[in-house]
Amino acid sequence: MTQKRATWQKTAVFDALNQEPVFVSAQELHQKLIGAEKKLGLTTVYRALTELVEAGQADALAGEDGEMRYRICSDEHHHHLICRECGTAEEFDLDGFEAEVSQLAAKFGFSKVSHSIELFGICKKCGMSA
Repeated sequence: MTQKRATWQKTAVFDALNQEPVFVSAQELHQKLIGAEKKLGLTTVYRALTELVEAGQADALAGEDGEMRYRICSDEHHHHLICRECGTAEEFDLDGFEAEVSQLAAKFGFSKVSHSIELFGICKKCGMSA
């Protein structure tokens, strides 16, 4: 895969996404950029987000509503626990799980196996205000 060149649009999307503590949709990010007087079309935001995900600079996940949401995350393999109310996300890993996945894959003759785990719940802060 060829390296995509950095553009001011992609940099603006990255910077705006990097300021978000929660997963956000492309539309939410687009509105934030418009509010900051960045003249970007929604298609450009989608394209930049796709490139950031492909480059491993951002994570993408389908929310419970099916809409894709994005966030700058660590570059190490991890999973997410996400609040259904406010969107706060915590990264976590599962000790021993990766080795079990590798063993299971080998047992059935699979290689290059990948996975993604997202858990949804209500965070402590949102649970207290309910």
